Amino acid sequence: PGDWAVMHAGLRPHLGTFGGIGTFALAHARTERFYGVFSLSAIRNDAGTHVGVAQIALGRNLSDNFAGGLQVSLTENRARDFVGLGQTTLGYNRAGEATAIWQLAGYNRARVFHGALQLGGYNRADESFVGVVQVGGYDHAQKHFTGLAQIGVVSQTGKDLLGEGSSHDGRFAGLAQIGVLSATDGNFYGALQIGGGAYTSGEHVGLAQIGAATYAKKFSGVMQLGAATISERSIGAQIGGVTMAFEEHDGLQIGALANYAKSVEGAQVGVANLAEKVKGVQIGVFNHTKSLRGVQIGLANHAEDGVLPWTSILNMGFGDGDGGGDDDMDSRPKAAARRAGPSRY
Repeated sequence: PGDWAVMHAGLRPHLGTFGGIGTFALAHARTERFYGVFSLSAIRNDAGTHVGVAQIALGRNLSDNFAGGLQVSLTENRARDFVGLGQTTLGYNRAGEATAIWQLAGYNRARVFHGALQLGGYNRADESFVGVVQVGGYDHAQKHFTGLAQIGVVSQTGKDLLGEGSSHDGRFAGLAQIGVLSATDGNFYGALQIGGGAYTSGEHVGLAQIGAATYAKKFSGVMQLGAATISERSIGAQIGGVTMAFEEHDGLQIGALANYAKSVEGAQVGVANLAEKVKGVQIGVFNHTKSLRGVQIGLANHAEDGVLPWTSILNMGFGDGDGGGDDDMDSRPKAAARRAGPSRY
């Protein structure tokens, strides 16, 4: 066929199938099927199937199916399916499914990215990122991130930044999520989540969550560390200026100002320690709980069912109002207690 050649040059060539070294176009190159080393266009370079080392344009590269080396341009690279070394441009890289070592641009986007690196001002994987690292100003894996790290000013996994929607189906699985704001709208499984703000809307399982403010609906790990550390339920240590567990906390709470847990098994250490139920120790200036099984040490101690409701220095509780017996004894209605007759104790 006439469009099989070693080289082809033109102003706006439109070729069916090309096999050879390369094609040149001063304006707009269109090739249905390219098999060669490179295709070069000054403005726009389009191919249905491009198998070769490079697709190069000063303006835009477009390929339905790209296999080979590089897409390189000044403004935009696009491929429905990209398998190669990488896409490189100053402007915008986009791929449906990308299997590449890198995407490098001001804005990188792939529906599914498999490879090593997305590096740019804004990096986005619409469904999943499976690779080594996303590094940029804003890194966003809208559903799943599986890799070494997300590192950016904003590092986000999941659809919504701070869980304001209803999906909460994202998943981070990796070593670290690091940013001024690090957020996972869903579940976090990794070693570290670090940021000025560190947020997980679902389950957080890892070594540490560290930030000026940290939140996890359910935290299981070594520690939450920050000026304010907040969870619904937590296992481990909460350390900060203020620590809060709205439901249960198992472990240690250390708050420079205050600690709060609806129910705590372990220890609270801070200026003010507040809990509805305590099994363990409270150490502070002021300690308060409704139900105490353990010890309070502080200037002012309040336990509704302690040995004494109010004490200074030391208080103890064993789950009832007189320092001994069963938790459920005081919960019986008075009328029922009268019907039960005199106590044998």
